[in-house]
Amino acid sequence: MAVLRIFLVTLAVCGLDAVQGEIPNEIQHFVLSLLQEHDGEVMELKQEIQSLRQEVSLLQSSYLKVLLELDDIRRKENKEVSVPMEAEINGKIQELGIKNLSSQNTTQPNAQHNSAGSKQLQENVQHVRKGRIVPHNMNGNYQTAFSTYISKFISNLQHNQQLVFDIAILNNGNAYDETSGVFTPTTKGVYVLFATITTSPGKSLEAEIVKNGNVLCRIYSGDNTLYSPGSNMAVAALDIGDRILVRIHDHYHDDGVTIDGAFSTFSGFLLYETD
Repeated sequence: MAVLRIFLVTLAVCGLDAVQGEIPNEIQHFVLSLLQEHDGEVMELKQEIQSLRQEVSLLQSSYLKVLLELDDIRRKENKEVSVPMEAEINGKIQELGIKNLSSQNTTQPNAQHNSAGSKQLQENVQHVRKGRIVPHNMNGNYQTAFSTYISKFISNLQHNQQLVFDIAILNNGNAYDETSGVFTPTTKGVYVLFATITTSPGKSLEAEIVKNGNVLCRIYSGDNTLYSPGSNMAVAALDIGDRILVRIHDHYHDDGVTIDGAFSTFSGFLLYETD
C-alpha cells in the first residue's frame, strides 16, 4: 500500500502524461480512479511537498546569509589584526633605531661615524621590510601577478617556437605582454612561475619556461588515448628587464601534435622583493 501511495503521489506531482506511453490503458484507468478516490490525500501530500520545498529554499537562503556574515567578520578581524601588527613592527624598528643612535652618540662622539651608522641602520630597516613574505602594506595585494591562457588550438609546432598566451585573466603591474607572450619584471625580486601545456591524444611534446633564453624548468605532455596536461613550476630570482617566456623544445615534439589552448596556462607572481 505504501508503494502504491508513493506511485500515486509521483503521478499527481509529475502528471500522467510523463508516463502515458509506457503503461497499458487498463492500468491508466485504474490509476485515475484511485487518484479520484484519494484526491483529498493527494492534495494534502502535494501541499506538504510544496511547503517542504519552501522551507528548504528558506534554509538555503539563511545558510548563504550566514556564510556571507561569517566572511565579513573574518575580513574585519583580519583588517583589525593586520593594522596593529604592522604598527607594532614599525614601532619596534623605530625603537631599535633610537636605541642604536643613542648608543652611538654616547660611545662614539665622532659625527662622521654616527652618520655612517645611521645610514647603515636605515639600509637594515629597508632590508627587513623588503624581506617580508607579506608585503609592507599588509593588504595582500602583490605588486606584480599575471595569469593567462591561449585562446585557440595550436598545431604545426616548430623547434623553439615561442608560445603566446594571448588571454590575460590577471595582469597586475602590466608586466606581461599578451601580444608576445613575454613576462618582463618591473621589480627585482624572487618570483613564482607556473605553466601547463595540454596536448591532443596520441601525441607528446616537451616545453620550457625560460629566462633570457636559459631554461628554468621543462614540461612534458603526452598520452596515447586522452588529452594530456603537463605542468611544472619554477621559483627564480629575476632582475628588472628579464624576459620570461614559454617555448617548445628544440627537438622533442611529435609531428602533428596539437596544443589545446583553453587548457594551457602561464602564470606568475612576485614572492618578495630583493636588493
